[in-house]
Amino acid sequence: MANQGGYAVVDADEDDGQGGRAPGLEFKTFLGTESAQERMPSASTSSGRTPAEVPYSPFNLVYYQGYFDVETTTILKRVGMSMIPREGFIQEVCDGHIDLYGPFWTLTTLILTLYTTSTLTASISQYLSNPDLKPESNIPLLTTATSLLYIYGLGVPALLWAATKWLGVGDWGLAEALGIYGYAMGVYVPISLLCLIPVGILRWVLVGLGAVSSGYFMVRNIYPVLANADNKMLRLLIVAVAVLHGVMALAMKVLFFSYSVAGYNVGPDPIATNPILTAPTDTSDGYRL
Repeated sequence: MANQGGYAVVDADEDDGQGGRAPGLEFKTFLGTESAQERMPSASTSSGRTPAEVPYSPFNLVYYQGYFDVETTTILKRVGMSMIPREGFIQEVCDGHIDLYGPFWTLTTLILTLYTTSTLTASISQYLSNPDLKPESNIPLLTTATSLLYIYGLGVPALLWAATKWLGVGDWGLAEALGIYGYAMGVYVPISLLCLIPVGILRWVLVGLGAVSSGYFMVRNIYPVLANADNKMLRLLIVAVAVLHGVMALAMKVLFFSYSVAGYNVGPDPIATNPILTAPTDTSDGYRL
């Protein structure tokens, strides 16, 4: 140790002559026994932690946070991959952890596109039939779309999961059931936009292809859960899933894709089925609206 200008210089690397450090120069920590890596919060202990690593509690918001901590690019990738019918969607595409943010907004986006496209085509058809009539918003149609999509996309998979748990079939969670149904409906978002084309047969083909694609996606990802059942008759639940999905596709075609433009009408006439528009109203010139 030397003193230079009032400063003490300590030679900490001096050898004791036996291949060791000089005695008395040991550095101690007073921060406890845990390491700095254990004390610092990591991504796995914050918002990035999966729900399986968090104690379950219906009032524990951290448990649900993992299902909504997902980036937009990841959601778009999963929606795109769900349009390609394949099995192993949760394991391969979602890396074993599916989210609920994407399925919820997929259903919500589909509700808006169904209402917008159906209202737009009905307004155009109404204008071409009678330009004097003022177009009106169809709020009941929005209510129908919201009820139909949320009941099918959220209620049906919840009931299916509850039935499998009650019967002791399969090893999957409620989030997996909701995710499969939600992402399966994503194919109808571009289909609803393409159904603006005023060709009735094309709409039937588009809706049919969407039903086959999304239905096959659902069957391929749900059937492995039911295949593990000891009772082989329980596998018939997959038939109910497929039939109900076909009924859903038919309901969307009739309710939202039946209006056409320029004479191509393959469903209810938006004017004939509206009691306000069909009410007889005599005008001064003798015409009846």
